[in-house]
Amino acid sequence: MGAQGEIRFVNQAALNLLGLTESQLLGNTPLDPDWHVIQEDGTPFQLKLQSAPVRAKQALLLLSTRQALRNLVLGIYRPGTSKAIANPLEKISDRLVSATTSPLADRVWISVNTEPQLANDGSVEQVVCTLSDITNRKTGEQLSKIHDCFLSLGSDPDENITRLTALAGESVGGAWAVYHRLHQDLLLALGQWNTPPRFSNIAEPTNHICTEVIQNGSKQIFVLQDLQNSSYAKTNPYIVPYQLQTYLGQAVKCADKYIGALSVVYQNKFIPCEVDKQLMGIIAAAIAVEEERKREAVVWAKNEAKWRSLIHNSSNLITIVEANGSIRYVSPAIHEILGYKPKELIGKNTFDFIHPDDASAVKNNFQNVIKNPTLSLSIEFRFRHKDGSWRYIESTHSNLLMDAPVARIVVNSRDVTDRKLADTALRKSEAQLREKAEQLENALHELQETQTQLIQTEKMSSLGLLVAGIAHEINNPVSFIYGNIPHATEYTEHLLHLVNLYRQHYPHPVAAIQEESEAMDLDFLSDDLPKLMESMQIGAERIRQIVLSLRNFSRLDKTSREPVDLHQGIDNTLLLLQHRLKARAGHPQIQVNRDYGELPLVECHAGQLNQVFMNLLSNAIDALEEVSAINHDTEETTTADNTQDESFCPTICIKTQVQDNNTVLLRITDNGPGIKPQMQQQIFDPFFTTKSVGKGTGLGLSISYQIIVEKHGGQLKCFSTPGEGTEFSIELPIHLPDQDVN
Repeated sequence: MGAQGEIRFVNQAALNLLGLTESQLLGNTPLDPDWHVIQEDGTPFQLKLQSAPVRAKQALLLLSTRQALRNLVLGIYRPGTSKAIANPLEKISDRLVSATTSPLADRVWISVNTEPQLANDGSVEQVVCTLSDITNRKTGEQLSKIHDCFLSLGSDPDENITRLTALAGESVGGAWAVYHRLHQDLLLALGQWNTPPRFSNIAEPTNHICTEVIQNGSKQIFVLQDLQNSSYAKTNPYIVPYQLQTYLGQAVKCADKYIGALSVVYQNKFIPCEVDKQLMGIIAAAIAVEEERKREAVVWAKNEAKWRSLIHNSSNLITIVEANGSIRYVSPAIHEILGYKPKELIGKNTFDFIHPDDASAVKNNFQNVIKNPTLSLSIEFRFRHKDGSWRYIESTHSNLLMDAPVARIVVNSRDVTDRKLADTALRKSEAQLREKAEQLENALHELQETQTQLIQTEKMSSLGLLVAGIAHEINNPVSFIYGNIPHATEYTEHLLHLVNLYRQHYPHPVAAIQEESEAMDLDFLSDDLPKLMESMQIGAERIRQIVLSLRNFSRLDKTSREPVDLHQGIDNTLLLLQHRLKARAGHPQIQVNRDYGELPLVECHAGQLNQVFMNLLSNAIDALEEVSAINHDTEETTTADNTQDESFCPTICIKTQVQDNNTVLLRITDNGPGIKPQMQQQIFDPFFTTKSVGKGTGLGLSISYQIIVEKHGGQLKCFSTPGEGTEFSIELPIHLPDQDVN
């Protein structure tokens, strides 16, 4: 600061502490009039600069603003409105100054160290101020002071109330403090601190500020500013003469009724911070405890005999325990509940009888009740019976306030062992029922899968019987035709040879023969008839292959297994699907590329594997037909400048190979639209299908998975990339174990 108090420089640490910017400080003076800065003893504080050289001291300032935290620096530096310090250029030390904060700001304790720098003529050229935040230290000192006061309270409630009133006045830095108790339409000043010599102990409650505090009865602190201009200045004989400016009041509650008010007054404008409010609330609660003790002392004296009778005759177990667990009193119900006589437990530690697993929770419960005198907590724990068994006890712990400052706890307990055992049995029964329900759900799921498989198997079985019957019926006439065609061919060749001999040796037949020969075009007939017989031979052969494929595909071998040529099963399936592979309107021909390896005969259920091949190849054809249909629709709606890809060739690739000594691998790949990643994990689930409604049942891949994995101990996997195609891989053991895989 300069000689006139203007701020010339401030470092970043000070800006961080005060929450201001450099532009808000430079050129201003330290203390703003809006700040209410007072010394530790409650007298106002302001800063003046003198030109005479002086000795330096150190000061502790409690600074805050009633505006906002960003004005904090102004409260530190700008001039105040009260008494000036003599020799302000000294290094101010051992002086505590207090100011107020708004409800949104926190109180800040700052240690201020000032060092004047003098000119050659001995006058002050500038002053260097060093600020240190000591809020935590001062708050700790304040709480320690309150704690020490609480510990030193005696057995006389009236004396304790007077000491607590003084503690309130000192803690919040007031001019004086009073505790008024409303009794029989009078306000009695039961506790006083720093009050004027002629302060009256009795006041009329009418138009008294304490009466308003009691009637409001709120846990919130009551604050009244500018007492000089309030209506109370006319009725209260102390406000004007003693220049009282601010009033703080906290209602005191006893037995669920507000009966008094703890008041602190100030001779300056003061706004309490959150810490002040908390301190007033704590001290008011302590006064309420003392009032409760006074009330309970009277009630206890009147009802002691009745109270003892109730405790002795109560079915609940009543125990008084010290904070360390030492048992001071046990009601007679202990014998019926836990088997002990009261004298067997008095003086012993209750934690010695509590189950080790529960002791920590009970200790924490004790500590919470001791720290919060008005709190009651319930807990359930195990207590050792005299016979050595553990009994479940439900207890409610309350602080025995009438014995303060000695910490004792009243424990109201009852035996809940039967209920606990019943609850345990119920939970166990619920767990068993839940387990059975899960088993039933799993069994139902398995039954549904089995039912689905049985239905599909029955369908395939019925289809197999039908196909086998048709194949048998077709096979008989086909065999007759196929067997006679070679003979018919031979006979035809002989007859044609004979006709040719006649034509060679009798080149000039009679007119009738010559006319008939020309009419039937004998030359053409001789040339075409062998071709016709050959075509009939090929057709009959193809019919025989189809019949054979039907018979192989529909093998009724549900339980039997035998070495099978997998290539034959694939070829038979492709033969049955030949009509779907051919080109049709809107669907080009589907190419099938066979890349067969040298496979050994594989032990399997041939009919079931044929069913798998049929499902996989049918799905591949469906996918390729979907792409062809999309391309066809696009072609019809595309204009002359069509740029679509016309080179698409639907293809199915079948590759087989031996993977290891006992495994063969089959891959069936198509170049269709592929399957979305989120669907690939569900395609083997029953009733899940990627096809449109009415085109798929969702059973084909599920049953195929069961056949490959569960019936043959193999693996069925799907690999697909959207837009590129899909591949199904089948791994099968060459030799099945002795028992079918289920």
